[in-house]
Amino acid sequence: MNIHQYYRQAAFTALNNSLAALVPIIIMILPLYMLFTNSKILLFSIPFLVYSFIAYQSYILHRERSSATANTFKIENNLVPFEKNQYLLVFMPAPSLRMLLFNPNGTIKGEIRDLRFSKLRWYLPYFIDRMIPAEYGFFNREKKLQLTMKWSKGQCEVRDRKGTCAFTIEETGTNEFQLNDNLFIRLDSKTLYTDVQFVNGEGSVIARVRKGWMPLEWSPYIKDANTPVLSFDEGLSKQEQLFIFAILIKIYRYRNH
Repeated sequence: MNIHQYYRQAAFTALNNSLAALVPIIIMILPLYMLFTNSKILLFSIPFLVYSFIAYQSYILHRERSSATANTFKIENNLVPFEKNQYLLVFMPAPSLRMLLFNPNGTIKGEIRDLRFSKLRWYLPYFIDRMIPAEYGFFNREKKLQLTMKWSKGQCEVRDRKGTCAFTIEETGTNEFQLNDNLFIRLDSKTLYTDVQFVNGEGSVIARVRKGWMPLEWSPYIKDANTPVLSFDEGLSKQEQLFIFAILIKIYRYRNH
């Protein structure tokens, strides 16, 4: 998948949501109105109409972005996760987390998603869904599983493709995390996570996620200027980057739920 295909799929999903919101009006509210001829019954259609309108506007927006990027993104060969220190984070509609990782030129780097998707989870409220043990997979650009991350009661286990535990992460306090007793990260964030900083034990910012910040040269490929941009400090090891991704999972678990 590239960013053009993402925008196209997002537009298709938004259009389906817009049409689906009209179904209760057609099969329930209008028949009741015709049966009882009480205009107050039509008031129940307002929330569905509002949601349908918002979803349709989202469809138009993503359709325009899809058209604008149809022929502009560049193919970058032999690129795998961790070769570069910048990721764009894009979220697909899903009952739990499905986070796509893009290059600035619109080609995909990889994906992090919940391994326990089911259609039933679309209808579960958050306080029930959060009780389901959360296990996430890290996939490369070829959609091959590279490792898994499982959060449970303030602890995350990171395992390789063979199921061997690579390392564990402990949530030691509010926005504080420890990896195998040898790496500490504190999370500093502004309102609504518009600027999230990952600070190590020495007080240095080793990674950052920002919204509303994007270099102008990326604009031919990425049409949403508010796309979160993850930047790693140069020299971070693969383990340290995975540590940060595990924390991001905890932050964004129910993004676009």
